[in-house]
Amino acid sequence: MRRLGAALALVFLTILAFAGPAFADDVSIRKVDTTAPPKVTIAAQVTGRTPDVSSFKVRENGVPVSNVAVKSLNETSTPVGVVLVIDTSGSMRASDKINQAKQAAKQFVARKSPNEQFAIVAFSDQPRVVINFTSNEGLLNSAIDALSASGETSLYDAVGIAAGLLANQPLLQPNIVILSDGADTVSTTDLAAAKASVLGAKAVVFAVGLPGGDFAAGPLQDLASSTKGQYLDTTDPTTLSAKFDIVRSSIENQYEITYVSTTTKPSIHIELEVGSLATHADVAAGSISSGSNTQPKIVKSSGVPSAFTSSTSRWIAVVLVLVAVALLAFGLALLVLRERSALDTALTPYAERTTDSDDDDESDGSMVETAIMRRAIDTTARLAADRGLLEIVEGKLEQADLTLRPAEMIFFAAVVAVLGMVVGFALQRFLGVLIAGFVFALAPVAILNYLAKRRMTKFTAQLPDTLQLLAGSLRAGYSLLQGVDSVAQQVEAPMGKELQRALSEARLGRPIEDALEELAARMGSPDFDWAVMAIRIQREVGGNLAELLQTVAETMIARERLRRDVNALTAEGKISAIVLGILPVGLGVFLFVVNPDYMKILFDDSTGRILLGGSIVLACAGYYWMMQMIKVDI
Repeated sequence: MRRLGAALALVFLTILAFAGPAFADDVSIRKVDTTAPPKVTIAAQVTGRTPDVSSFKVRENGVPVSNVAVKSLNETSTPVGVVLVIDTSGSMRASDKINQAKQAAKQFVARKSPNEQFAIVAFSDQPRVVINFTSNEGLLNSAIDALSASGETSLYDAVGIAAGLLANQPLLQPNIVILSDGADTVSTTDLAAAKASVLGAKAVVFAVGLPGGDFAAGPLQDLASSTKGQYLDTTDPTTLSAKFDIVRSSIENQYEITYVSTTTKPSIHIELEVGSLATHADVAAGSISSGSNTQPKIVKSSGVPSAFTSSTSRWIAVVLVLVAVALLAFGLALLVLRERSALDTALTPYAERTTDSDDDDESDGSMVETAIMRRAIDTTARLAADRGLLEIVEGKLEQADLTLRPAEMIFFAAVVAVLGMVVGFALQRFLGVLIAGFVFALAPVAILNYLAKRRMTKFTAQLPDTLQLLAGSLRAGYSLLQGVDSVAQQVEAPMGKELQRALSEARLGRPIEDALEELAARMGSPDFDWAVMAIRIQREVGGNLAELLQTVAETMIARERLRRDVNALTAEGKISAIVLGILPVGLGVFLFVVNPDYMKILFDDSTGRILLGGSIVLACAGYYWMMQMIKVDI
């Protein structure tokens, strides 16, 4: 339970570790003005938490810019235009949605900046302009109070009208805020036309949805994502004001960045970093680029120190890959071509029987270990021995029958972890380096445990037949040592190989009971340990060993039969646990592929990330609980 708790805590902390950047959740460039050279003016929008102006960094054609001035858009004279597009269809009468929407809209208007102008478009059977652009708060509130709900939903037509209002006011920085609780039913245009009109007006869409009834989130999400805007939804109309506050914060998180250009090139490539986020834009010198023309593709920053964000980072990654691959190649060469030691050569006649042809075919390998490799492996051995890790790894290697020294295994795991860190580095995230390195370091351990468990399972399955063969050999007049030798030649690995090893130890002077007892401990087999205990008792007090081994074999056969019966009876529970464990993950992946915007809130919103981490912890705990319920010790 302690190990389970630690693992679940690690998963939960991993989710929280990716809880997002320290400054903002998203950044995009809305406009770049280079018509007053050498001055360059950039209009940028940050969605999420308000960043520190000192976190803004600009690169021009790959060269860092030092003379950067950053101002909030509210502190400038740039006029901002906001069109409120409000759903007034009949469904808005339910649950007092229309009154809550009017209250949220009035609160939204009350927080407007002096340089903001508002227009209001309402839509039901047909869209209509309730009031054109004005900064008079009294007129806007009166227009909002006059709204009433009835009729169908003409969302796409309303979006087209809002885009047209903004297109007629080219001096205003264009923003559209949409509130809707239903799917479009009567528009004369479609979503593609509405989106084209918004992109043509170079507007950013902020959409708030009220799910329920025939509500469809896809169109609103599409409009928001295609314009680098924001989509929010709530099933509780009383929280509309809070959602509009989030939109208000996103609109206020717009900044004007100016600097003096030093480039003489006809085109300018601008890279903007805000904390741990980054985006870029391309503009021709002496022109204005805005909207989709800037190609503001959002690129998540790596989150690593600035020394790794330059072009040298690629060389660092290449060097790390080459070093890791070289170390892995050396390790494999050590495994395949290691020179046999004098002790191994001396023990060969006792460990296995070889024919003359085998001896003729045998060739010595060549030592490929270099001084650096030996020093690295010896250092690893010392560090692991100090922490008791060497003995644990050695036991697992013996169970898995891998011809590796424990220090080499630990060294190879470290090399694979380096490769994992390179992969994380390629993901452009510092925490990704740590997590990927941790996962890749666990991969060799998981493989080793799997190989050891598979071999131990086969060893246990061979045990009843082995005891029956040994009992038959004893009845035929063989001594115990001769019987073990005879059985070792007839039984396949792993039982045959382990018995050969026990015989080798016995030929070197170790009592056969001690050698067999060590075999049981090495393979972690309590069944074989009981058989050895029976042999030891018989050797001390006398009796018919063949009959005793036959009885032990029959008991183990009965236990194996019972074990298989239990496995068959608990198969349904195991499958249920596996299905229930995979179902949330598979369904989540499917939804993410089909509708990524729907799942995006789990990764972009702090509450979503906490809920995602909690669900993973609970799912792991449930899976562990179900597996423990169907676990029966035989």
